[in-house]
Amino acid sequence: MAYPQPLRFGDLTIDLSRYRVLLDEEPLLLSYREYALLLYLAGRAGQVVPKRRLLEEGLGRHDVGGLRMVDEHLRHLKHVLERDGRSFIEAVGDSGYRFNAGPARCNTDLTQP
Repeated sequence: MAYPQPLRFGDLTIDLSRYRVLLDEEPLLLSYREYALLLYLAGRAGQVVPKRRLLEEGLGRHDVGGLRMVDEHLRHLKHVLERDGRSFIEAVGDSGYRFNAGPARCNTDLTQP
């Protein structure tokens, strides 16, 4: 039986056959929903994915209250994936999220545009 190859984005690895995520070769503790959202976004790297699509296609849910749940899971996921000023997931206004295959630098200096 052939197993799918892991997805690699720099120092981030999504191991599809073992359902695990590594950052700098260290395993990350993610919930099932966080893993599902990360996999869905990574499969659409560079694209802005609307929250509604993340809810319906990424998680298979259709309830309106789930949009807030998507925000909460992605807030936590962004925090887990951010290291040394690098970020793989960015919020794009109020409309959705984008996965950056080459991690973007987080601007922690609020005085810079």
